[in-house]
Formats: sequence, C-alpha cells, structure tokens
Amino acid sequence: MGFWQLTLEALRSLRANRLRSILAILGVVIGITSVVMMMATGDWMRAYIDKELSRLGRNQLLVFPAAATEGAVRTSGKRPALTLGDAEAIAQLPSVKLAAAEIRGFVQVHFGSDNENLSVLGVTPDMLALKNWPVEQGVSFDDNDVRSGKRVLLIGTKLAKKYYAGRDPIGQSVRLDGRPYTVIGVLATEGQGLNGNDEGELMLVPITAAPSRERLLPGVVNALTVQARDGSAMSDVEMDVAELLRDRHRITGEREDDFRTIDLAGIAKAGASIAKGLQLGMGLIGAIALIVGGIGIMNIMLVSVSERVREIGIRMAIGAKPRDVLAQFLVEAVVLCVLGGFAGLGLAWGAAAAISSLAHFDMPLAVRHMVVAVSFAASVGLFFGYYPARRASKLLPIECLRQD
Repeated sequence: MGFWQLTLEALRSLRANRLRSILAILGVVIGITSVVMMMATGDWMRAYIDKELSRLGRNQLLVFPAAATEGAVRTSGKRPALTLGDAEAIAQLPSVKLAAAEIRGFVQVHFGSDNENLSVLGVTPDMLALKNWPVEQGVSFDDNDVRSGKRVLLIGTKLAKKYYAGRDPIGQSVRLDGRPYTVIGVLATEGQGLNGNDEGELMLVPITAAPSRERLLPGVVNALTVQARDGSAMSDVEMDVAELLRDRHRITGEREDDFRTIDLAGIAKAGASIAKGLQLGMGLIGAIALIVGGIGIMNIMLVSVSERVREIGIRMAIGAKPRDVLAQFLVEAVVLCVLGGFAGLGLAWGAAAAISSLAHFDMPLAVRHMVVAVSFAASVGLFFGYYPARRASKLLPIECLRQD
C-alpha cells in the first residue's frame, strides 16, 4: 500500500477503537498545548518589551534615591536625595541629550461631582519628550508654568472619555487634594507602561505645582530620567551621571551612594530572562507530558500488534514484506500523534484567545507555532511507534496464522 492508503487504514483502525485512541493521545495533547503556549508566551513578552523600549527609547537611564540604611537594615528611604538642580546639571553633560525630573503622588481627584484616588505626576516639559507623551488636544505646559508653579493639568485619553464624554475637557477645573487645577491638554497615550500603570489615566502637572503628600524639601524630587545622546554608550552615560551626582552630593571615599541608576536596556535583559525562564518551565512540562503520552502510545501500539497478529500473518502470506508491515504500524502511530498535535494546537488556540480576551493583551499564534506543534507530534509518533512497528515486522507468517 502507498502512503495515503496506509494513512486511511490507520484512521479506520483508530476509529474502530475511539476511546482507546483518545486516552492514548491525552498526554500528547497536553504536551503540545504546553509547547505552543510556551512559545507564544515567550514571543509575546519579548514583543511587548521591545515595543515599550522602542517607544521610550533604549538609550534612557532612570535615577532613583537609594534606600536608607539604619544599622544593618535597609529601609525604603526617608527623604529623596535628588533635586531639580541635579536634573539641570545632568542635562549639561556632553553625553546627555535630555534630563527630566518627576514627583509622583497618589491623591484624591475631583472631576466635578465624581472623585477617585489617582496617581499624579509632577514633571518638567522635557519629560513629555523623553517618554513620548504627545498632546493630541489643547497644549502642554512650558518652562514658564514650571517657574511660576501654575496649576495646570494634562490628562490621558481614558480619563477624558470617562469624565468628559461629549464635552470639551479643555478649560475644565479639576481639584487635586482640594486645590483647583485647569485642564489645558489631553495626552495621546494608552496601554500599560513598563511600570504597570495605565497610561490612558495619566495626570501631569508642572513639577513645582505637584500635590505630593510626601514631605519633600523645596526642589527635591522622586526620580530622574536621563536620555543619552546618539552614539553615547550607556555605560559611559551612567558613569558620567554617577560622578556628577557624587560630586554634587559631596560623597567621597568609600561612602555609599545616596542614589541608584537603572538602565532600560537592563530591564529588557531582565524581561528576556523571565521569558526564557517561563519558556523553559513550560517546555519541561510539555516534555514530560510528551514522554508520558509517547509511552502510552507505545503501549497502545503493542496491544494493537498483539490483537492483529492474524491480520499481519495474512498480509505477509499474500506477499507483504516486513518493511510494509513496519510502515503500516509506524504510520498508524504517527497519525495518532499528529491527531493529538492538532487537538493540542486547538486547545492552545482557545487558551490564547481566552487570555487575550480576559487579560486585554494580544497573544497570537504564529504559523511557526503550528509547524513546531505538528513536527513535535510526528517526532513522538516516530520515536515511540518504531519499537511496536518493528516487533510486528519481525513476526513469522506461519506463527501468526496458527493463532486464533
């Protein structure tokens, strides 16, 4: 028989023992589902991180106050040690293109009669360029607004749609911790940032008018964002910033820095490591399930061989060669595993669709995921089906025909 005849014969044999076939491929289904989800999860994480870093720029450095130390215990920090003056001084470094400061506060916000607790960022105008936060409606605040501490406000598109549906938000008054601010612009931002916050709910004010509940000294800020000039190595920028801050903060000798820096490229590496870890973990689950499924298929094929001894004897008696019998049972094992592969692929597609719908992020399955799934399933069938098929091919026709 040719390949397609062998495939049809294998399907007939599997249909004759439906329950046994379904139970045999369960391990393969679970294994293939795990393998496909592993690949899809890793691809999604890498794509998400690359997208965020492409939007923000990989040549950025974040500067935070270091944690305070009391005895041998590190605490969360008493008072930030970074200032607006630090940001201005860093911006003058030859290797730096832009530097901006921020103050983050979580305050009660009143939109007319509606109110909720939201995060409000006090920033300098350069921060909008650094973070790629364009204004789609109205205008942004400028350096004059920062110098005068003017109470003006930029809000995200999600907040604008939520509280000003059908109305123009420009010129509306919003109270932050009881103090009135005027909306002058709407930001064209959406989705989640690297810090997990919804950028559609951004609220930006001049840094000198930030309603922070922390007891900060005048000019003290929570963090700095630094953008390197094109062609400048991030390691050099990090070294320049550290040397400048140590000099400005009068840190000498072996004294510990009162600040810490984070390279966004390091975040990408950490994300890639997490994605790789997830892939390895799910891959291990998939490998175990595939081995268990392969052993189950081997057992089923051995049972099938023992039940069809007379059929094997008759085929050999009328001219079938051992390689024909070997091909018949090997194709049957492969078909069994490929069916399990398609079932696992369908289960993975359903799981990916459910995750995309419930978690609100896209986790598509690529063509290569499907190719890998079917290839893995066929490989399992070949590997675990070879021994039963070879055993069937070694049977002697006269001995097969003697059995009842």
